[in-house]
Amino acid sequence: MTVYALKSPDGRWAYHLPTPKEFGTPGFGSRAKVTGVLADDQPMEHLHGDWWATDHEASRLTATAQPHAKTVGYRLTDPSAESARFPATLSLEQWAERSDREGDTLWELYTNVHEEQPPLEHVYEGPVVVLEGRVPPGPDEPQWIADLPQLLTGRSEYRHLFPGKIPGLRKHLHQTIKAMRGIRHCFDGYDGYTGLHVVVEVDFDHPQTRWVADLSRRTGKPLKTGRTVRSTVTRNLNLPVPADVHADTYEAALSAWDEQVRFWLGVIESAQVKACSACHGTGHVHDGAEQYSTR
Repeated sequence: MTVYALKSPDGRWAYHLPTPKEFGTPGFGSRAKVTGVLADDQPMEHLHGDWWATDHEASRLTATAQPHAKTVGYRLTDPSAESARFPATLSLEQWAERSDREGDTLWELYTNVHEEQPPLEHVYEGPVVVLEGRVPPGPDEPQWIADLPQLLTGRSEYRHLFPGKIPGLRKHLHQTIKAMRGIRHCFDGYDGYTGLHVVVEVDFDHPQTRWVADLSRRTGKPLKTGRTVRSTVTRNLNLPVPADVHADTYEAALSAWDEQVRFWLGVIESAQVKACSACHGTGHVHDGAEQYSTR
């Protein structure tokens, strides 16, 4: 079995060590319980999946497991129920011979007799192939879709080292921006636009308010009563955020992802600067018949 290894910048070594087949099949009760994964007889740290780490380059990699106890026969739960028909013990052969005939009666009268099994040890013989890069992403990290030939798509050990993409950048920013203070709307794909359409609501540099009349519930017409509300302006942004982040490796894509997130959130933060009271948020001071609406 080929063993893949990665050397971390902190000096640790990570090894891809799948559970040996002789330990049993996942999901079945017969699978032995893994009791240790060792590098030169020293316990290793479990990272995620089949990846394990140690503080040095190992010369011997092993895994140990304890098999489940083996059923070697059956005995009466109540010894006083022993009879010619139901002896004190049954061998496996006797049990198999009588199970069809006796049915559930055997399970009501007998219990398993177990025998502990010796522990198992598997030595990863190698060869060891040292890869360049970091370990694959864990379940809590952004996932990686590699551009691999069909024959290699199942090799999770090293697909994060091939060109590919981290999906969901636009979706991530969509949710992040919607939760920001001062965002009136954030749409993905608004009116056919490929990207995010964001409407930012900001105050004036000097707080401004306006009086609005209450409306009659019956007629819908303004009443003499009313209330004072904030005056704000809105800014509309069309952000061409890509759907995914492409790169030559997962590690490079992570760096690009963080850079993209910082950039687009910085655009939003820049748009949240308060509006100028003199120009009413329009960018120039109006005069004469020019009129501008605020909300």
